[in-house]
Amino acid sequence: MSLLERRISHASLIGFAWPTILSYVFVNIYFIIDGIFVSQALGTSALAAVNIVMPVFGVTLALATMIGTGGSALVASLIGEGKLREARGGFSLLVLFCLVSSGLLCVLGLLWQEPLLRLLGAEAGVYELCRAYLQPLLIATPLILAGMVLDNFFVVEGRPRFSMCSVILGGTVNVLLDYLFLFVWGMGIEGAALATSIGYSLSVLIGLGYFGIWRKGTLRLVTPVKNWQIVTKSMSNGMSEIVVMLAGSVIIIVMNRTLMELVGEDGVAAASIIQYTEELLAAVYLGYAEGIAPLMSYRQGTGEWKEVRRIYECSLHIISVFAAVTFLMSFMIAGPLIAAFAGNVSAVYEMAVHGFHIFAVSFLFMGFNTYSSSLFTALNDGRTSALLSGWHSICFLVCLLLLPRVLGLNGVWIAQPVAELLALLMAINCFKQRGFLNGPSRKNSRGIRTA
Repeated sequence: MSLLERRISHASLIGFAWPTILSYVFVNIYFIIDGIFVSQALGTSALAAVNIVMPVFGVTLALATMIGTGGSALVASLIGEGKLREARGGFSLLVLFCLVSSGLLCVLGLLWQEPLLRLLGAEAGVYELCRAYLQPLLIATPLILAGMVLDNFFVVEGRPRFSMCSVILGGTVNVLLDYLFLFVWGMGIEGAALATSIGYSLSVLIGLGYFGIWRKGTLRLVTPVKNWQIVTKSMSNGMSEIVVMLAGSVIIIVMNRTLMELVGEDGVAAASIIQYTEELLAAVYLGYAEGIAPLMSYRQGTGEWKEVRRIYECSLHIISVFAAVTFLMSFMIAGPLIAAFAGNVSAVYEMAVHGFHIFAVSFLFMGFNTYSSSLFTALNDGRTSALLSGWHSICFLVCLLLLPRVLGLNGVWIAQPVAELLALLMAINCFKQRGFLNGPSRKNSRGIRTA
């Protein structure tokens, strides 16, 4: 029996999602180790430079997530409908599209480096560090993006462990190269960027090997279908993911500029450390939401709407437990983790610990918002998913622009908890409108809606 066809229960959902959860957790552990190495080897100015450049990496991640989640939902639904040939051709077209589009991003980024860095807020003190970190990431963009997209389709294939192993291998190589490039060979911040680029690029080799050479699974690389509606539909369906990622990049830029005005480089470094910690804990939510999304899409394709609702109900129970555990864990790991970056007697440490204790309230709401957006993407309702993501991003940006004017530095830390609460209220309203809270009265191939 395929993993996609197993009986739905709390245990089976966690069993299906755990490789994806671990993948996201490992990715963020590697990011943290990368940040610690940069901070310890090169100082907090280099760490601030990495955070300033991060929105560029966020654009790559946004495009990969849009194609990967939107496309995997569409392909899984086609498999559920029995349209295997169309699913394979569409999958191959999406891989081709991501290579071409990421190549274009690479060229444009290299041509317009200086205005791009100025836009990101790279001031004189960190400009050269930012430029040195940016170039290797831009050059590796096609490989990084293709690897991320292929990892999404391992879950559709019913082999989430392959995705997990790919991520673990890439991350381990990243950490080892970080140590060699920074501490042994003294390559500076360019070495950190090169290590990240090589580590992420390994995923594309594993994906192409499985889907393009081994070719014995359900999905395989074939001649792409000449149907660009598959691309546009995947992009439309994954629009919420790119809204989140692109808005996140804008938010980081605004936050960095605000912190530079309020407290200077130390504030940006403190925010960087808080973001590393937040992303580690939030990885559980994101991994679960992305991990079970193909189950929703597949059951939608087969027309098993009772099972779709069962997945939804079980997921709310699971995320409630995750929320409580994550909130409590955040207070236990914040101090030691922040100290690993900045020591425990520095101004950056004090600022980051204080900010994180305020910020941690957002973990109580974050998981529900992440799952809500992913659920509608899985049901091919990209419009609602984008609405939720867009509303969350707008709330966060407005809070970030207004609250620091009233509360100073504390306003920066309070912005996300307030935005998460407002986003949760919108998600509850969307669930009510589409019958998830009261029971659907009409079902179609694009989601659950009330008549």
